[in-house]
Amino acid sequence: MRTITPFSKGIGLRNEHMDILCQQPANSDIDFLELAPENWMNIGGVKQDALEIIAEKYPLVAHGLSLSIGDAQPLNKEFVKQVGTFLDKFNIEIYSEHLSFSRDSKGYLYDLLPIPRHRENLNYLSGRINAVQDILQRPLVLENISYYYSYPGDIEEAEFFSQLIEKTQCEILLDINNIFVNATNHGYNALEMIKGLPSKAIRYFHIAGHLKQQDNSLLDTHGKAVTVEVIELARHVFDFHGPRPLLLERDHFVPSIEELTQELCQIHQYAMNGNHEQNEIEAYALSSKQHALSDAGIC
Repeated sequence: MRTITPFSKGIGLRNEHMDILCQQPANSDIDFLELAPENWMNIGGVKQDALEIIAEKYPLVAHGLSLSIGDAQPLNKEFVKQVGTFLDKFNIEIYSEHLSFSRDSKGYLYDLLPIPRHRENLNYLSGRINAVQDILQRPLVLENISYYYSYPGDIEEAEFFSQLIEKTQCEILLDINNIFVNATNHGYNALEMIKGLPSKAIRYFHIAGHLKQQDNSLLDTHGKAVTVEVIELARHVFDFHGPRPLLLERDHFVPSIEELTQELCQIHQYAMNGNHEQNEIEAYALSSKQHALSDAGIC
């Protein structure tokens, strides 16, 4: 079994690719797979059999959707225990979630909403993070989300993360595309935000595509190829913080596994090596444009 190293690269486990991942030998271009534990816990039958086959070939990382660490409801400790059982069963070391909330008193909202980044919220959040870590006996790895609303009195996101890390020793899933989207939409410097995060706490990276809207704002969709600008930002992230495992997200309009891994390898190679010539990233830009035209039925 391969292990996940700072130089590893991976993709999300999607239903579109299940058969090929089960039937073919381990793909040398995929070092690990990421899955949402909520979609796989307490399953049986063919789906469980398929996951067990895949887990024999690839290391797995868990990226949750339902923890809602920042809400005002009692922490669902029974759910966290179920997640822990699942992680133990499949030898999953990394459990990541979102620094957000997705529940209110009436139930789940099916969206990841930003929490107020206020200093007075740090102790409350820290207590919840520590409770999760005590149950799982693993660090909780929290992702910086894309957000479209800011609360009055918010402190800088990097400072807020740094304070949480100091209080809990939790870790960061650094989503590079989300930084780019937020920096564009909210008018801050993406590199300054990146440099404000503690390198030692970053566990792995996400990278994904986004949609540019008519008003030039950006929407985090995970439905397109990664833009050249985000890949350039990724290179700065690697230069400043050093290599970490890189996960390419694609949740909508999922291409073939061959096309997805080709994109993954191109991005990873460019981000890892800051000495690439400019024509290499331009070649990637041309390839991405051709894929976009093909998806739209133009060519």
